[in-house]
Amino acid sequence: MRMPQPHYRRYGLIACLAGLLGACATAPAPSAAPAPASAPSPPAPLNAPARIAAAPDPKVLGLWKIEQARAAPLLHKLNARLAFGSDGKLSGNGGCNNVSSVYTLEANQLELGPLVTSRKACGDALMEQEDRVLTALERARVARVPAHGLLELLDADGTVLLRGSRLEAQPQ
Repeated sequence: MRMPQPHYRRYGLIACLAGLLGACATAPAPSAAPAPASAPSPPAPLNAPARIAAAPDPKVLGLWKIEQARAAPLLHKLNARLAFGSDGKLSGNGGCNNVSSVYTLEANQLELGPLVTSRKACGDALMEQEDRVLTALERARVARVPAHGLLELLDADGTVLLRGSRLEAQPQ
């Protein structure tokens, strides 16, 4: 039977591996002269993995009216909006409160940062609707616009969590 390693051994091994992979940075010695401003930057390490990001689907960008969240239509659509900016910022309203976040979209794969919302209290129906919108955003892993033209946010299993209709012209 193999005995578990003490935690300091595991962390030491991780630190050692991180050092070998170049993940640890060291400060230059205090006596080192600063590099001239015109010095070229050093080339990337030969063993660094190349990461090629797929371009985001431009059809997702823009302003959308939220029509449905978590398999139920929205009852109060007047303020329910989402805007996917080309700068990686998401803004909108769940029906009661403003919501914002940052996002990355590579092809159709969506990753949202933490959601920030205002804290206005609304009626029970609006608060329930907003909860569905926020939960859909938290679970969303895919953003796409199929041939029918509606924005769809899906979870990791492919379940549609949110649908929206476009409110402005598609960005060029």
